[in-house]
Amino acid sequence: MSRVLAVTQGHTGRACLLEKLRPAGAHAHPVHHVMIELDGACHEYQVGDTSAILAPRRAVLVNSHELHANLSVGQGKSTILMLYFSPSWIEEQFPGLPSYVRFFRQNSVQLDAYAVGLAQRLARHMLEAAEINPPEIQALFGELAEHLCHQYGPTHPNRERPARSNDYRIRRAIALMQEHLEEPLPTGTIASRVGLSRSRFFELFTACTGLSPKHYVNMLRLQAAVQFLADDPGPIAELSQRCGFGAQSHFSKFFVDQQGFTPRDYRRAALPVAQRACAQASASF
Repeated sequence: MSRVLAVTQGHTGRACLLEKLRPAGAHAHPVHHVMIELDGACHEYQVGDTSAILAPRRAVLVNSHELHANLSVGQGKSTILMLYFSPSWIEEQFPGLPSYVRFFRQNSVQLDAYAVGLAQRLARHMLEAAEINPPEIQALFGELAEHLCHQYGPTHPNRERPARSNDYRIRRAIALMQEHLEEPLPTGTIASRVGLSRSRFFELFTACTGLSPKHYVNMLRLQAAVQFLADDPGPIAELSQRCGFGAQSHFSKFFVDQQGFTPRDYRRAALPVAQRACAQASASF
């Protein structure tokens, strides 16, 4: 099982330091995402239709809503820094950037010495910090994020052309998925409510989002779960229900399959100490 070593979250987004021992299944995030390996063996990823290698001094870059999977993990432990950039921070860095622009131009890049040094410093500070989100760590995270996004992000956004269509029926379908996350609607029901046949709905949904309806719902579930675990000391069984799982064991399996580590392990690293103590106390009753 992989292990979460440290988590920090702030205006720039979320950074997660992992000791990775197992692959993760196909999933997506609603935000742009960078993986940096600090030490260990090479990993093979599938990002969209592209194969990408994660290795020391290399990074894998994933655009928002882009399906990706960790296909193989090398022998032994690997330390990986996961960076997730908040949409509001991206908007500040790239004002007026059209939503259809492919943000990262490549899925695997060789990092320069400056980026490697920043990543190593950020990881070291995260491990040594007495609290979860101190200002000096947030400043380092912001500096690394700014360097990566401006180095490998869009260069001529106004010359891009939309790669996906935009349909009001799919926007309505996504709203229905979000409204019914706790009790997910069958795909056929959603298709019917937005006035499409089941087959046409699948076709149009994938054209608009780049994901199947199932992968999109799983992305919403994963995003809600990560936020809950970092912000709320409530029982994980309650989170399971919020994310549409009838049993906590089903939710835990889903989370491990998607992330490679357990919900409790993530909470241990992400939840502030006072809230964590509250969560542990409530779990004992």
